[in-house]
Amino acid sequence: MQKLLASTAILVLTAGLAAADVTLSGDARMGVIDDFGADNTGFTSRARVKFTLTGITDGGISFGAEFRMNDAEAANIGDAGEVYIAGAFGKLTMGDIDSAAEQAVGQVSTVGLTELGNLNEVVYNAEGDEPATPRLSYEYSRGAFTGYVSMVDPLADTERYAVGLKFATDLYSVSLGYEDVETGFSQVLIGGSFIAGPVTGKLVYGDTQDAGDGGQLAVSLDYAVGSLTLTGFAQQGFDSSDRYGLGASYDLGGGASVIGGYVKDNSTGQDAMDLGVSFDF
Repeated sequence: MQKLLASTAILVLTAGLAAADVTLSGDARMGVIDDFGADNTGFTSRARVKFTLTGITDGGISFGAEFRMNDAEAANIGDAGEVYIAGAFGKLTMGDIDSAAEQAVGQVSTVGLTELGNLNEVVYNAEGDEPATPRLSYEYSRGAFTGYVSMVDPLADTERYAVGLKFATDLYSVSLGYEDVETGFSQVLIGGSFIAGPVTGKLVYGDTQDAGDGGQLAVSLDYAVGSLTLTGFAQQGFDSSDRYGLGASYDLGGGASVIGGYVKDNSTGQDAMDLGVSFDF
């Protein structure tokens, strides 16, 4: 027992010394979901803890890392989380990160407690999912402009490169991205957003010259009044099939929100819905 108490005391003291550089945060949810397909109604819940590590050199260069506790093993080989170094030269990031095109252009708004299959999202192909192959990105901002460049690990089986450029103000943004994959896939993406009073609109369009592939398009609108936010999106994929979703979120304060949503995937004819409470810590 004495050894246990001593170990606990050492751990607490050590954690206190590192508190300025290591931050714990988290999120959780609980609710019900009617997932895609018949007879798929059930409960949904999860809790996650996130570590954020930050520091600064004597010369003023910032560095840090972040990963979720459940991804700790994958973060050890670069398959999850991210590590960065930043300064007047820009920001260099390595790990499980979005491609430069996605960092610049992004996605439209989603709905639901569980995001319901992320049917709002367009496809980006310059990221890859091969194990133990961390990605590298560089970004540099000057005024309202931010430029991005990214690539996958040279040891990956498939070479993937991307670039992006974004111009953003408080009320609107426009962005451009380009992806190139060794297998022959290339894509140009454009995006835009605006804020007009309680309304926020977003648009993403991607076009590829590959045979058999058309364009992809996603749009969303958010309407916020008081603690309530209503969201709707529509998305059309390369196969010309469409998907849409409607949802609402009510901010209870203190990091808690009631969230619900409904989505329909017309490529399969299936729909899904959920409702519950989310928590941010």
